[in-house]
Amino acid sequence: MGEAKRRRLAGDKTLTVYHHTSTLRSNLIWMSGVIELEGRSPPVYHPRLGEIRTDALARRSMKDFAPLVWFTTQTSVPQCLVKTSILFIDKVTRKAKQMDVDSDMGNAMALHRIAIGFRVGDVSVVPWIDHLGYRTAEGAVLNETAIEAGDDPRHWYVSEQPVDVLKSSEVWSSRSIMNPKLERWDWYLKDIHNMVRMCRERKDTFIAPAWLTTDEAKMLAVAMGVPAFSGDTDPEELPPPKVFATKPLT
Repeated sequence: MGEAKRRRLAGDKTLTVYHHTSTLRSNLIWMSGVIELEGRSPPVYHPRLGEIRTDALARRSMKDFAPLVWFTTQTSVPQCLVKTSILFIDKVTRKAKQMDVDSDMGNAMALHRIAIGFRVGDVSVVPWIDHLGYRTAEGAVLNETAIEAGDDPRHWYVSEQPVDVLKSSEVWSSRSIMNPKLERWDWYLKDIHNMVRMCRERKDTFIAPAWLTTDEAKMLAVAMGVPAFSGDTDPEELPPPKVFATKPLT
């Protein structure tokens, strides 16, 4: 991308940038209401692998620049999120063993991919190439590994603050796990905003993981001892219908 074009895009307040995540942790995002800085998100529970912790320190030392929220101008899933690795921690010895995984395993681990879009004029983001971290030693390593994976860091934007999900303007997702082809789901954006508002109005609201079926989510609510009700999502669509569980207000 030429310098003139990059500057023009940076000043285009209608440009949309996307934060890529998945149904593995989307319910945590809806409950918190923000896209959190890297390394600040709580662990998630995978239906097959158990508890998963995303450790930003495994990706970089976080010494040259502070944690960021990462975005890209591309709706396609970044290759650096597909070509990943797993750290297995022995519960007894606490020793770690790293295993690189291929794209099929990476997609299977993530479940359904999601991209949440924000207009540049609505959130405090800057092009990664203009951020001070870009030219640090850590930034150079990130750039090199991204290029090796097949990504272009010049498409990246970053925020130094958590980003309000209610400012999102688009959402894209895939009906396929193993071969994700993201499609724009305007109907689901309204659902997301409604979930975020509900969680802000009632701090005790719990949104079941999207990978649970509706029946499983309701059983979870029963086990929690709280009333549950479903959202308005079309049951023929993905992710599966959401279940909200709320404790009685006291």
